[in-house]
Amino acid sequence: MKRKQIYTGLWASLLLLAPAVTSATSAHATDIQTGQQSVATSQLSASQSTSSQVASDQLVESSRQSQGTSSRSQVAEVPAKTAQATNNQSVKSAAKAVLNQDYQGAMTRGAQQLTTSQDTEVWAALARISSGAQLTTDQKATFHQVFAEELTGMAGHYSATDLERLTIGIAAIGEDPTQFNGINLIAEIIKKAATAGITGQVYGIIALSTQDYGSQANQTINQLIDLVLKQQNTAGGWAFFGSVSDLDITGMTMSALGMHRDQPKVQSALDRAVALLKTTGFVKATGGFLIPGGFSTEENSNSTAMAILGLAAAGVNPATTFVGDNGATPITNLIAYQKADGQFRWMMGSDDGALSMSTEQAVYALGQYDYLLKGKGSIYNFKKVVSEPDPEPKPDPKPAPAPKPTTPGKKPAGESSASSSSEVDLDKTLPKQPGYKEDGMPLTGTTATQDALPQTGHQSVWGSVLAGLFMLLGVAGYQTRRLKQR
Repeated sequence: MKRKQIYTGLWASLLLLAPAVTSATSAHATDIQTGQQSVATSQLSASQSTSSQVASDQLVESSRQSQGTSSRSQVAEVPAKTAQATNNQSVKSAAKAVLNQDYQGAMTRGAQQLTTSQDTEVWAALARISSGAQLTTDQKATFHQVFAEELTGMAGHYSATDLERLTIGIAAIGEDPTQFNGINLIAEIIKKAATAGITGQVYGIIALSTQDYGSQANQTINQLIDLVLKQQNTAGGWAFFGSVSDLDITGMTMSALGMHRDQPKVQSALDRAVALLKTTGFVKATGGFLIPGGFSTEENSNSTAMAILGLAAAGVNPATTFVGDNGATPITNLIAYQKADGQFRWMMGSDDGALSMSTEQAVYALGQYDYLLKGKGSIYNFKKVVSEPDPEPKPDPKPAPAPKPTTPGKKPAGESSASSSSEVDLDKTLPKQPGYKEDGMPLTGTTATQDALPQTGHQSVWGSVLAGLFMLLGVAGYQTRRLKQR
């Protein structure tokens, strides 16, 4: 009888122990499953970072199917409505799957292509520098020679835009436009820019803002800003000629005005231009921009690049402010134009046109986007920032006494209880997970490892088991004492 009561107590203890073990084990299994899902998600993200050529080709095909027939891409008609619906669904799925947001990789490949092709245009220099590439001494010398020869070839017959373009290139390679090849380009721009057309005025603002060129240059900048603002149409954009907004000119103008956003009248004009791009220019189906006009009636990388350039210069993130179907953005759209060799197409799926120009504009547009994300301002700002030296530290008249050594496990005298060892700063003690930045955001293209899985599940399991065993022994002892008392 006594033995039976002891067994009864043991079984009761096991029943009490079972929920704790089950709960802890389930928590451990859940932690592991969650961690494995995180690994799988990270690996999937990395595997989807395919080459730009694959992304470009697939998006080209999906764009062709979703946009219907055009002068450059013909899509075979599907006679049955059900087949069309199925095809459209496949197009949407494909477009969603191939979106590439690795703008830094695309920018770097484009800059490398410009280097490989030995492009010595002003805009190639701007593109390479804004991408973060460092020009070698020989490369700077090559650009200097090309710019000097071009200036000499003008034989004194300078147009405003030629002077402004060269000034941008000269400032980009770190030289002085006020005394380049014996000519003061800034003085010539001041003379000519106000009477030039819209492009001469826009690039006049940019060229004169690349460095601090004195009070006369600053007065000319303000004069040009007033002239440009007066040409903004009622829709909020700018036109090369006529009254219909031109996407390229609007983007270029925004990039110039973006260097002077501290002026209220400038910020107001930029707000109107952003509203135009939202309501009229953005193509949700592709993530690109199009305002049909005299230059182009189809989407192209140049126009989208100029829109990205203007938005980023105006402080507007095109990747979060303009989101289309299946998450397409202007950034993913522009990246889709890139070929496997790093070059950017002008028209999707076509190698016609000036691809070197498309590559230059795409790279420095992505460079301006990168500047926006990093808070670096305008890619046209080459002002040298000279940091002030730190003041010499003054000696402390009463140096603090050296801290007394303390015994491990004991608090130093005078230390408050709030800093006891039981309170731990998790940010300092927990190891950073592989594949994550300091702020906890995942790094692009990295995958989590097993080391990143939660490591607390097995601790809670063994804690619960030990607690249960102590409970089991306690109940058995209690039952034995009761029997002995009888």
